[in-house]
Amino acid sequence: MKVRIYRKNKDIPLPVRKTPLAAGLDVYSSESVRLQAGVPALIPTGLIVEAPPGYFIRMHIRSGIALKYGLSLVNDVGIIDGDYCGPDDELKIAVVRHYNPADPAAGQPLEIPRGTRIGQIIFERLDLPEVEWDEQDRPDFARPSRGGFGSTGER
Repeated sequence: MKVRIYRKNKDIPLPVRKTPLAAGLDVYSSESVRLQAGVPALIPTGLIVEAPPGYFIRMHIRSGIALKYGLSLVNDVGIIDGDYCGPDDELKIAVVRHYNPADPAAGQPLEIPRGTRIGQIIFERLDLPEVEWDEQDRPDFARPSRGGFGSTGER
């Protein structure tokens, strides 16, 4: 699959698949970023990527860095639409550092150095059907209510 990409910083590597069966391609931070526990931050990649026709891109945090430093994506998963590829549409990774009271450096900022393999992009097929809403006059059209969160038991 040929993918159009622009790199703002030619010294930062292109996304790379580290093993033949890896699902994602590692992306690198294009700037150093300091993270405080509990404060969301954007980590720039310096990349503008055009998803091929019929695809979108999912951004994930690398699992090793997530475990080592207590990082996760702010919104669980980054969805990059196929039309997010204009001149100012740089891929950025929205992360949050979780507070861990057992970490002796918990109160100190965490430095993510420029060039760190921080995330992964995955190309996923877009299977979006056309949706036609059939709005109902009453909310009991499907079945009785289940009772909300936790209604099917504790485990």
